[in-house]
Amino acid sequence: MPNEILLYSKGIGLTPNFYRRQKFYSSKDLRNVTDVQTFTIGIYILFAFLALICEYIDSALGGGYGTLLVPLMMILFNVPKALLIPAVLFSEIITGFSSAYLHHRMGNANFEIKRNSSKASTKTKAFKFSNLEKPNDQIIKTQNYQNGISKKTKVFFHNFTLSEDFQIAFILGFLGIIGGIIAAFVGLNISDTAVRTYIGILVIIVGIIVLIRLKWKFSWWKISGIGLLAAFNKGLSGGGYGPLISSGQIIVDRDPRQAVASTSLSEAIVCIASLVIYLTVGSVVLNSDYWFLLIALLIGSLLSVPFAVLTVKYLPIKKLQPTIGGMTVLLGIFMLLKAYLPAFS
Repeated sequence: MPNEILLYSKGIGLTPNFYRRQKFYSSKDLRNVTDVQTFTIGIYILFAFLALICEYIDSALGGGYGTLLVPLMMILFNVPKALLIPAVLFSEIITGFSSAYLHHRMGNANFEIKRNSSKASTKTKAFKFSNLEKPNDQIIKTQNYQNGISKKTKVFFHNFTLSEDFQIAFILGFLGIIGGIIAAFVGLNISDTAVRTYIGILVIIVGIIVLIRLKWKFSWWKISGIGLLAAFNKGLSGGGYGPLISSGQIIVDRDPRQAVASTSLSEAIVCIASLVIYLTVGSVVLNSDYWFLLIALLIGSLLSVPFAVLTVKYLPIKKLQPTIGGMTVLLGIFMLLKAYLPAFS
């Protein structure tokens, strides 16, 4: 269909509803949908204010930006998802990396990639193609090439040391991409209400566990399991990733400050993949309405990041953990409202 453009229909990211309820519009229809959505400067200021509040909650407590912002803007201002979803994803990428950087600078987490000493880096010699003695022998060429790649990989990991916070954020982000894609296909035959109910109840349970301070000993397997579970939920419904990631890390005995900071970085990684998938499968009309909306969301969300990071820095742990748990419970309740009240969908 050369004249038709696929509009994204449900959630942030690639969700089962995308496949179930995809709808095609002609280029003319899409222009009509977007051109009429022209807002005044005052409305764009309100967009920025909403983004500021939602991003403050997200950067300070580990989740809630997209979960809260998207339905609020659709309910209050009737902003079409064709404009809203890519703008929210792009702004979340920028604010996620910004928040992670400031968390690092303020000492809430350590995302350092440290270069080791030169003595350690010279232990493994780099591979040179000039060492090939039999250029016509394809088997030897292949073996030497593979050995060269292996040596270069060893040299890289021998030269650099990744901090634990960076490793956790990277693992959570990577698993977030994989789990989200798997869930998008697994959940094709599951009703939207059932999915939202399951995720809402799960988020509430995790929030309650954080509130009662029940913890398990940290392990990389547990962190990986949390990442896959949260990503699976995001792939099913488009939400529930941030609250589960931040609260889940606290449950496995991570410092709440480190948990919130790692969540910001991992969410930025996942949102990059979500935006790429969205732009590949769907289509976005980059008209003036989209750019004004994106600028408003960026200004509001970026303004909130320093205040959120300072809140995490100076709020005592004894208050920060129950605050994160309470907010997680509220987000779970909000997800249940989205499942059963059409106005929130």
